[in-house]
Amino acid sequence: MELASPIPPIYRITIPGLLRAKGRPRFGNGRTFTDTKTVQAEKHIQHHAMEQIGKPCLTGPLHLALTISIAPPPSWSRKKTADALAGRILPTSRPDIDNQMKTAADALNGIAWKDDAQIVDAILSRRFR
Repeated sequence: MELASPIPPIYRITIPGLLRAKGRPRFGNGRTFTDTKTVQAEKHIQHHAMEQIGKPCLTGPLHLALTISIAPPPSWSRKKTADALAGRILPTSRPDIDNQMKTAADALNGIAWKDDAQIVDAILSRRFR
């Protein structure tokens, strides 16, 4: 008889606002530190994550799907905005999507997972909403 493996939990977290890219480490007084804007962005993510899923602090290998939704610039024409919302125009501007993922992954250390090094697969996408 074959035992079915348990289905791993799936958590969905929605973070309002823009996902800031991870800032470069800063150096001073013989130490390394994270810039204030990145710290604030990580606290924002942590607050919303704990509000929505608590602190499951998963262990083992993890699969991550990150979708970043951004609004088309208000300066765009109606036609260009409609094309963006239909997926015919994709967001290719800064910040880089991998740096945005780094902010989210680091912020969720000790909350959603023990350490972001556990992420073995990541699906990243950024679209206009």
